[in-house]
Amino acid sequence: MTMKITLEPNSNGDEQTVPFHVRVDIVTATIDAGSAFYVPVEMKYQGMKKSFAVNIAGWVLESERPEALPDKISRFLPRLISLARLPTYLFIARRAGGIYPVYTIGSEVYATTPGGPVFRHVELAKVREYLTDYLHAAGVLGEKGLSDKLHVRGLNMKTLGLRHPIFYLKKRVPGEVDFWAPVFEASDGNHIYCYAADERREATINSGLEVLELQQTVAAALKTDRRLRDTFDLRPDRLFPEVWEQLKAGLRAGEPIVVNGLTLPAFAIGDIQLALEERPDEGRYSLYLGHDADDLRTRVAVDLERRGISVISNR
Repeated sequence: MTMKITLEPNSNGDEQTVPFHVRVDIVTATIDAGSAFYVPVEMKYQGMKKSFAVNIAGWVLESERPEALPDKISRFLPRLISLARLPTYLFIARRAGGIYPVYTIGSEVYATTPGGPVFRHVELAKVREYLTDYLHAAGVLGEKGLSDKLHVRGLNMKTLGLRHPIFYLKKRVPGEVDFWAPVFEASDGNHIYCYAADERREATINSGLEVLELQQTVAAALKTDRRLRDTFDLRPDRLFPEVWEQLKAGLRAGEPIVVNGLTLPAFAIGDIQLALEERPDEGRYSLYLGHDADDLRTRVAVDLERRGISVISNR
């Protein structure tokens, strides 16, 4: 792989903390050939000692001299590239400090481990399951069902830093293979996107309604691929509060639904019925989608039971 890596002064207005950036031009040997990345160089102090650091895909490279960082990056980046591409996702084990790149090749995703096996499947959810089981067996994540777990992040294709999903699209149907895709805001700030059924799927940001537009787009693709039966089996999960507030403004409030004493706010837009579950421990919001109130109650009951809460619908 051929790269051109240069240290350049930063002039974005945050020079006090980010005095430089490293420009990385990929010249050959990857599908990202012709791309340019601008990696922020942060200035850090430990007591009176000053150092400079970059964060690439969760890994921190540090030096007392900023001029030394381009060489460190040139030695590190080839280890991050696999099958001629940068990773689409990174699985992060926070407590263990592990980072596991995930690559998209055609219709499959691949998770790699240092010197260990590669896990591949058409569904990201299955790859995370395989990798989690392996890391539990290896003692990296502690006991199965306890301790650490894997969190997914995206790769910022401007800075090579990590990106948090703004929500997830999730299918959890008993007896069927799970589908689970993190959704990110695009670098242009005008779209949201995820990867599903061999392609990057996008929706234009539109006052929160892009959440449902992307859900419909991905659901249609999965149905064509025979990986989804009902459009509403795919639901938006763990929305950031600001994403939910924008979407809520475009919805019509309805009568709350009650499942075994649990009351969930209900909304509607067009022929879509929605129920909202707050996740206060995570500061996020999850949505259930249905054809009508009875359908919503059934879906909530099934999901809560799947999560270990036995419920009976109150109709």
